Amino acid sequence: MVLTKLSVRLRIAIVQLNPQIGRIDETTFRAKQLISRIEPYKPDIVVFPEFALSGYNFHSRAAINPYLSLPTEGPAWNLSRDVSKRLGCITVMGYPEGRPFKTDENDKGKVYNAAIVVDGNGNLIFNYRKSFMYYTEEEWGCSENPAGFQTFDLPIHGKARDPETGHIHDIALKTALGICMDLSPYKFEAPFYDCEFATFNIDNGTELMLCPMAWLHGSSVTRDTPDPDQQKEQLAEALKKQHLPQTGSQGDYQVDIQTFDDGNSEINKCEENDDETLDVRTSYIDLKKPDMSNVNYWMMRFMPFLALRTRESWFAQRLLFPLIAKFRGIRSSYVGSSMHKSWVFSGKNAILVMANRCGVEDGTTVYAGSSGIYKFNGKFENEEESMGASNRSVDLLGNLGKGHEGVLLRDVNFEIERDL
Repeated sequence: MVLTKLSVRLRIAIVQLNPQIGRIDETTFRAKQLISRIEPYKPDIVVFPEFALSGYNFHSRAAINPYLSLPTEGPAWNLSRDVSKRLGCITVMGYPEGRPFKTDENDKGKVYNAAIVVDGNGNLIFNYRKSFMYYTEEEWGCSENPAGFQTFDLPIHGKARDPETGHIHDIALKTALGICMDLSPYKFEAPFYDCEFATFNIDNGTELMLCPMAWLHGSSVTRDTPDPDQQKEQLAEALKKQHLPQTGSQGDYQVDIQTFDDGNSEINKCEENDDETLDVRTSYIDLKKPDMSNVNYWMMRFMPFLALRTRESWFAQRLLFPLIAKFRGIRSSYVGSSMHKSWVFSGKNAILVMANRCGVEDGTTVYAGSSGIYKFNGKFENEEESMGASNRSVDLLGNLGKGHEGVLLRDVNFEIERDL
């Protein structure tokens, strides 16, 4: 079998929102305003956050019940279909999946944290259910995805070019969805370097990873916060200084659009903040700037896709072989290395889209925003030491800030291989 390299160009947009519980109509209105900003650019894919319209911080099954819907029903479905048909694009949106129960029902049925994928004709392509639960989801009885992580074929029409012949091809990209906690160690208990979601996608040759998220900022009050009252006071003061309500910013949009049509280069690298102090990481300030502490952490969770100098020595000394053998039948690599190759991703490309929400819920839960688009380029195999955003094997194509609603749009070029 002879594989042909194809060059794929996609226009990808992220809509970053601050949804509040009980305010679906208002959130939908703002989402449509942001969509109108990118409509002239005709994106191929638009990705929304986790629980994009409903708000996230539910604390009981009764609280989330009015917001539950089946995949092809409810506000998320209606807006996704509207966006897809209006723009002729693929739309991805997170929502709470389930059948609302009546008060006299004993069997309330299973509920999931899910995301739908809708094509340009308004048809459902895929419905993914979150695999790893955050503890807030346990409060309302969210079930894990029984299928675990999954890939699916995403049809893309007229966007793949054979550089040698100039022929244009329709393709199906091997695609995976990951919802927020899916990127973390299982229950925060699994070994950090297992990198479960990234390893699954390395092993399966995933080309496009789409991640709706509600990832927290360091100023959030969580069950692990040493002094919750003090942290809450500091957050309230930070919001007050920036003349923001307790819910954070809404309607003050950050619009960041760059296309190849404008003559912009593809790569817009951000620098890793090695000297970022704890105070900076936990202060809710500079809301138009991305939370680089979290961006660097996200890149660490995708370590198998990063070039690492130390990986070659691990491979040469066979240090990872016992771990790979231990998981045989479940996974075929560990931190990007297999039994046969020090870095299985070498020479390949993959695109990562992280659509995170922003804002504040309950006066305690702060979301990190910083939605971004990344390209893993498969280069610099034995040259890189950083496990964060400054690693040259990942191109940071753009990020929104941590605290404002907005839209990010980028043109992305990457290579795939196909048997034509």
